[in-house]
Amino acid sequence: MFTVNEIQGFVKQGIQNLIEAYAENKLHQPVEYALSGGGKRLRPVLCLMAYNIFSDTLPTSVLHPALGLEVYHNFTLVHDDVMDCSEWRRNRLTVHKKWDVNTAILAGDAMYVLAYKYIAQCPPQVLPGVLEAFNKAADWVCEGQQMDMQFEKHLFVTEADYIDMISRKTGALLAFSFQLGGLCAEAPESVIQNLYNAGMALGIAFQIRDDYLDVFGRTEVLGKNTGSDIANNKKTWLLTYAMHHAQGEDKTTLNQLLAEENTWERTEKIIAIFEALGIKEKAEERIAFYMEEALAGLNHPDIPQARTSGLVEFMEQLSVREK
Repeated sequence: MFTVNEIQGFVKQGIQNLIEAYAENKLHQPVEYALSGGGKRLRPVLCLMAYNIFSDTLPTSVLHPALGLEVYHNFTLVHDDVMDCSEWRRNRLTVHKKWDVNTAILAGDAMYVLAYKYIAQCPPQVLPGVLEAFNKAADWVCEGQQMDMQFEKHLFVTEADYIDMISRKTGALLAFSFQLGGLCAEAPESVIQNLYNAGMALGIAFQIRDDYLDVFGRTEVLGKNTGSDIANNKKTWLLTYAMHHAQGEDKTTLNQLLAEENTWERTEKIIAIFEALGIKEKAEERIAFYMEEALAGLNHPDIPQARTSGLVEFMEQLSVREK
């Protein structure tokens, strides 16, 4: 089996080869810029690790689809940045700020096509199932982004609303990452469903950890200021918990702060309510709950447990990451 570091190295080199192969395209520069910004490369790594459970090799018929996942993920970031009017991504100017909005939209569209090109290089016998699963995941990502934007205008969002949204926006592609590895390995259908469930639960835990770090993370580690989700009126897990559990003066103050976005020190006051409610510990408990679900997805008679240790360790590291 391959180590996490080895798989990350394969992905890094694969992205570089993909960029070089795209050199003749008229949108090469913005596409290369979008793909070379770094990031965790989480989706292709999880796909390859899931595949590696069932095979000691990593042929191009699984490496290329895994790279397609990374291209698709970065396409969504390019378009998200346009919709959110974001100026920075991974400590660099966003594509639409470095070039312009039209170039960013076209570069994103080109990356969407490129993602399909690479995902379709899976083993021919599993291609129909892979495309069906990818189409569902891509559709869910769009729905999740729409829900996220709509929630910014809602004063009250329940935890169920939030989980539904991140299951689509974040969970769907992580679930497909696991699913794609199983499909390319031609694993039994029940195993693939378990892998999908593991990826979905991991995606939810991953996003709640993101929400947590935006409030309780360390700026010097994150490389950005904390509190941006609150400033942008994002409905995070922390906020849904606070809206449901705040009482008395805290509840009144929270409602006022949410309704009046220009209030002085608004972000700091909301964080103070979070701290009064013990949200840091509650979020950690919720992350642990979904991580248990994610790891339970790897328990299946046809999944060789001796080959899951690297994946389990990697998943656990994601749930406690600092950035």
